[in-house]
Amino acid sequence: MDKKEKELNQMIAHFQAVIDAFPFDMWYKDLEGRYALINKSFEEYTKRPGNEILGRKDHELYPRAEADSYMMSDLLTIAKKTFGYYEVDMHNGNFKEEFKSPCYDENGKMIGTVGFNRDITERKISEQALKRSEARFRAIYENSQIGIGIYDSVTGKAIHVNQRMAQIMGRSVSDLLLLQWEEYTFSDDIDENQHKVNLLNQGLVDSFTMDKRFVKPDKTIIWANIIITPFEAEESLNPCHLCMVNDITAQKQAEEETVYLNYHDQLTGLYNRRFYDEELKRLDTERNLPISLIMADVNGLKLTNDAFGHLAGDQLLVKIGEIMKKECRSDDIVARIGGDEFILLLPETSALEAEAIMKRIHDSIQKAKWGSLIFSVSFGFGTKIAASEHMKKIYMLAEDRMYREKLNESRSMRYETIRIIQETLYQKNEMEQRHCERVGELCAIIGNVMGMSPSEVSELETAGLLHDIGKIGIDENLLNKSGSLSKSEREDMERHPEIGYHILSSVNEFASIAEYVLCHHERIDGKGYPRELTDRDIPMQSKIISIADAYDAMTSHRAYKNTRTKAQAIEEILQNAGTQFDSDLATAFIEKVLKQQKDI
Repeated sequence: MDKKEKELNQMIAHFQAVIDAFPFDMWYKDLEGRYALINKSFEEYTKRPGNEILGRKDHELYPRAEADSYMMSDLLTIAKKTFGYYEVDMHNGNFKEEFKSPCYDENGKMIGTVGFNRDITERKISEQALKRSEARFRAIYENSQIGIGIYDSVTGKAIHVNQRMAQIMGRSVSDLLLLQWEEYTFSDDIDENQHKVNLLNQGLVDSFTMDKRFVKPDKTIIWANIIITPFEAEESLNPCHLCMVNDITAQKQAEEETVYLNYHDQLTGLYNRRFYDEELKRLDTERNLPISLIMADVNGLKLTNDAFGHLAGDQLLVKIGEIMKKECRSDDIVARIGGDEFILLLPETSALEAEAIMKRIHDSIQKAKWGSLIFSVSFGFGTKIAASEHMKKIYMLAEDRMYREKLNESRSMRYETIRIIQETLYQKNEMEQRHCERVGELCAIIGNVMGMSPSEVSELETAGLLHDIGKIGIDENLLNKSGSLSKSEREDMERHPEIGYHILSSVNEFASIAEYVLCHHERIDGKGYPRELTDRDIPMQSKIISIADAYDAMTSHRAYKNTRTKAQAIEEILQNAGTQFDSDLATAFIEKVLKQQKDI
């Protein structure tokens, strides 16, 4: 062996040592696909010695599917005449990657392919796991019931947002990607939100959460709880953050409703006693002096409820509350603190200013009209000037002044209400007016016959005139119904003596006759209503009204019964003497009234 050959062999040995040192398979194949050179890693993979590999093709060394992959990549490399990268699925759960290049001799003639490959199974498993993770994340991201967005912390623009985020904001995903976050944030919440983002960017906080409001395109306000945390986004060189948004509008509305109910009167919508008490503690400071209180009490609310029903009474309170709210200033506290009581808390308001406000409200209430209702309110005020004064003393002063005024106003107001009740009743049923007037006249005649004093006769006449005032509380259709009444209708109609009693007993001038009106449908035998009283327990005035009422009802035209003659009415009274009517009174009425006067 000459020196040149020795050097060549040594070089080949060195080259073999070098390629054997690589931790991946290396090889050289001729154009026929036969292996001409391999390294140790190749032998270890195939589990064959080199002499069993050299000169053989892939189909002689590998399973068919794997061999086909190698052959195809060889053909592609040769055809393209350039370096190629290929991934090989070995169909047994393992994967390889191949790097191949054409091989040329010193004359530039292609003589085969050279390359290396290595096992990438673990990497492929990791990649597939990552893809599955990304798919799961994408599914969670897109289908989440929480709005998710990635935002550039510097520009304020969204880089990614999911569909739920767009839905919460009432916009499309593409719209959100074009807008700054400030453009759909409620203006009052921008500064706080920006401050917190700045703290995040400076590394002073790791994350933050807050409740804030967003504005939809239709100007609807929505509440959301947001959680913001730093996030690295490949799409931006600027600091970014991940924003998770949960729509809490319904929760906020429920909370606001609870707060509203806790601090507002459900009927009028004004503040309630609880709110007034808390505001009084808050405002009772020296810097708010002078502080004035105005007490207001609705006159005749019970009378209105008895006469026109509680719905009418409620409407009266609502209307008065609206007037008070309208005539007060924005910083004034207007509260309903009881059934018919209101209070106005006026910070930084002198006595002179309080009187002006009180007069303005009073004048507006006096002018108010709503159906047949009378608007009447008594007022009183007090003003705290010095810090040493106690607000309880101011309250008592305002209340005292209010009740003093109420003594004057309430009396005339209730009397006027009785007049309006009469007018309203007569408008509902024109015959009722003539009936009541005739009953009053008959009562006066009977009273004179019975030897009553002039004052007693006058009182009796008024009782006769007002005996059916309770029918104001009976449905108009029932009052005017022709034909007989059903059981429930009769029970409803029989409520009118009690309604009349409540109306009249609330007015001092009529309190004495209220009992007479209550009992005018009682019977001597105890079968009357409403209390089933018997002879001794029925006032004489009620017995007189009963006879006068029955006689006029029999002899006057009624839609539900035939009119009787005077003789027929007398016969009816005689038949019911001792059961329905007082016997002595019935006899006196027939002998001394009916038989003595032709035109009654």
